Amino acid sequence: MPGFLQKSTIFPIIILLSFCAISAVSMDYLTFEKINQHKQQIGEFIQLNYQLSVALFYLACCIFINSPIPLAALFKLLGGFFFGFYLGAFFNITATFLACILGFLLSRYTFKNSFEKKYYHRLKKVEDDIEHNGFYYLLSLRFIMIVPYFLTNILAGISRISFSKYVYSTAIGVIPASLMYANAGSKLEQISSPSELISIEIILAFTLIALLSLLPALHKKLF
Repeated sequence: MPGFLQKSTIFPIIILLSFCAISAVSMDYLTFEKINQHKQQIGEFIQLNYQLSVALFYLACCIFINSPIPLAALFKLLGGFFFGFYLGAFFNITATFLACILGFLLSRYTFKNSFEKKYYHRLKKVEDDIEHNGFYYLLSLRFIMIVPYFLTNILAGISRISFSKYVYSTAIGVIPASLMYANAGSKLEQISSPSELISIEIILAFTLIALLSLLPALHKKLF
């Protein structure tokens, strides 16, 4: 049996592949206690299979950022936890950006008809605004993180926003949260619960940034 498929590496593969996390059984493994408990084991797996681990990290982000299953944030935390702040931040930013581009392209060119039937009613009232000020709207949504990324990707894909505006707003918009997750992940051993990762100051800062990003759109609309 190959070294990376031995029993001692089953848990790292579950974490990195993430597919088993969909089931209730695997969800029980994705806890702070379990991750800390298996940190050395997972770290050894990553060192022995670094390129594979990075590829699986990108794959997991692409899947869960475009899925209603709420595991994308956990994997971005693990990026900081296992790769350190700097590499974790780089992997988080690029993986999130690529996942959002993929979600947009799938929404616009592959599943457009089915997504329009399901989600267009949410977009209809603001479609004209999004066409003209979509850059600022999407930027604020990325910053404030109230609307899940997968839904933002779908709505942008079925809207009339240009691809270039979507790319620019996404490239800028995913940076703050990706840095926050990488930083929090690098300090994961120092916390005892997920609630310690996000403070009221961080929430207020992200809200302020999102509001500021909307000012140009509001100025155009009012004046």
